[in-house]
Amino acid sequence: MKTGEAFVKDLLKRGRYSFTLQEAGEKLGTQGPILNLALQRLKKAGWIAPVSRGFYVALDVQHQTAGMLDPVWFVDDWARHMRMAYYVGGLSAAELHGAAHQRPMQFQVFGDRQIRDVEQPGLHLATFYKRNLAVSPTVTLKSPAGFFRASTPEATAGDIVAYHRCCPSLDHAATVLVELAEAIDARCLAGLLEQGGSLPNLQRLGWLLDHVKWPEKAERLHAALSRNALSWVPLETRLPPDGRRNERWRVIENTDIQPDIER
Repeated sequence: MKTGEAFVKDLLKRGRYSFTLQEAGEKLGTQGPILNLALQRLKKAGWIAPVSRGFYVALDVQHQTAGMLDPVWFVDDWARHMRMAYYVGGLSAAELHGAAHQRPMQFQVFGDRQIRDVEQPGLHLATFYKRNLAVSPTVTLKSPAGFFRASTPEATAGDIVAYHRCCPSLDHAATVLVELAEAIDARCLAGLLEQGGSLPNLQRLGWLLDHVKWPEKAERLHAALSRNALSWVPLETRLPPDGRRNERWRVIENTDIQPDIER
């Protein structure tokens, strides 16, 4: 029977940084209150930190002071534990793709089921339900502990505009797009129309790309949208639809957008 510390050190030696309650019970040969006590001792000693019920991260010496790992180290294992298809998205994906002007205060994960946000010391996993997640384009990125899925730059841009809780203001979205647009492929951006993107949100996204001086990234999107019967949509959905009308995108400019940085 292994001790708790030996179990964690063996995980770390094999390059693993997360484990489940069931796995710990099997390796330590115990269950119930005795297992919980062993895990509490490991937590107190700084060797582990809880993430969700039944899921823990293992902390090597260099991470014990912080008390938590960057979520990219364990998000793939965590999503598998939660039985959830996922991708790292929103502002977190934007940072991964080079839009690092404002580091997000939460780690944003999109999933195919509704679960509560996860908050632990040093960790805020903000979760977003996406009904059509299966058709949203993703890329596989490498972390120090393995691989994880993230939205493409184009899908990231779409989500930032579509999900207010993900990106709380259009000023913030515009700031992100100034940097994120460098990684955007114009053809892939237009492809969002066939990958679950809504017409109104893509109209707003096109308008924003023009506004932050990346019109060349939006040309194919404009062409794709033009093949549809577009309704007039307000730029800011939370304000009355009053303002100048932009014929190119059929967007009602009902607010002023001021990004923090410029191209």
